[in-house]
Amino acid sequence: MKKWLLSISYTLTVLFLLLNKEHLLEWIQQKESANIFLIQIIAILLALIPIAPFGLIAGVIGAKLGFVVGGVINIVASTSAALIMFVVVRYTFSSSVRSIISRYKSIDHLTKLFETNPFLTVFFARVIPIIPAPLVNMYSAITRIPFFTFFLATVVGKLPIMITFALLGEQLFTNTKNAIITIALYSAFLLLIYLSFRIWSKKKGMR
Repeated sequence: MKKWLLSISYTLTVLFLLLNKEHLLEWIQQKESANIFLIQIIAILLALIPIAPFGLIAGVIGAKLGFVVGGVINIVASTSAALIMFVVVRYTFSSSVRSIISRYKSIDHLTKLFETNPFLTVFFARVIPIIPAPLVNMYSAITRIPFFTFFLATVVGKLPIMITFALLGEQLFTNTKNAIITIALYSAFLLLIYLSFRIWSKKKGMR
């Protein structure tokens, strides 16, 4: 019963946020809205929406509050939302979904990889923005990855992208040249991480 209540509460919260995300984002953009605590709470709520591109929200926050404060708020918001989703999925659906996944060898291999190398697997999934974050959260919850390992890998993995979004939000309308340099540097960083991932995955026998 408690599992269903948790699941229903989370679903209703997401539906509410989907219906009101424009109003919440508009409030953040207003010059008068400078309450850091409220902005942080709203940022966490917006990050909970699975289909909303949080990168755009992170850019808005960076433009409003600057690189340092905006970057911290983005990291706290995206990490908090990931942890909430992880807990909800782990304590509601993980057992039943895992039993279904175990029937498919290819997916079961991926599950074992997650569990054998939890930190690096989640870290690479965060840094290389190919797999949507909600899928990483849910799949991690289905596996036996320890909560603290997931938390640590998520924070470290989200640092580069969330700081970049905040920096771009601050620079985009004030210093286009620096914004282009930031994008170029982050692209080079992504390439380096991707090459590292390819080397690591070959050693682990991934396809």
